[in-house]
Amino acid sequence: MQVKGTGIKATRDFVKEKFPKRFDEWIQSLPKESQNLYTGTIDVGKWHDINTSYYIPMEKIVELFYNRNAQKAGEEMGRYSAETTLKGVYKVFLLVATPQYLMKRATNMMQAFYNPSEIEVTETSKKQVVFKIKSFRGITKATEYRFAGWCTRALELCNCKQVSYRITSYLSMGQPFTAIEFNWE
Repeated sequence: MQVKGTGIKATRDFVKEKFPKRFDEWIQSLPKESQNLYTGTIDVGKWHDINTSYYIPMEKIVELFYNRNAQKAGEEMGRYSAETTLKGVYKVFLLVATPQYLMKRATNMMQAFYNPSEIEVTETSKKQVVFKIKSFRGITKATEYRFAGWCTRALELCNCKQVSYRITSYLSMGQPFTAIEFNWE
């Protein structure tokens, strides 16, 4: 399983912005290969092994900054990533896209950043979207919550009000897929 440098850069930038005084502590907690990646120039278009470049660094974030709360850490990393991604070039897109279309495009984008993966929107209605992660080898709870946080913030940026989500099954816990149900007013 591989991740594009985009996700790695977002993770590094998250720690630098949210925990600047502890950035070096986080770097030092990582294996040498991860340290080299996170202290060097990150090529956002390059593929990297997901374990050393993504899972381990995120688990260290969960451990060091969130008292092992994978949900809180994942949500905040996802929200941060959506904020930085969707406030730039995609800002105009948010003004014209429906929430349902935005989530379908998001699954395509996510599949382009994680290889191999299978992610899709399986149900839509006026105020709801169900998002499924069908294939994502080694996925962690923090990663599942990162997706939930990203989509929640994206829906908020698309002017959805009172966005909430519920994860009804977890690939990380051995279930056949991760299902995330998003609702809004």
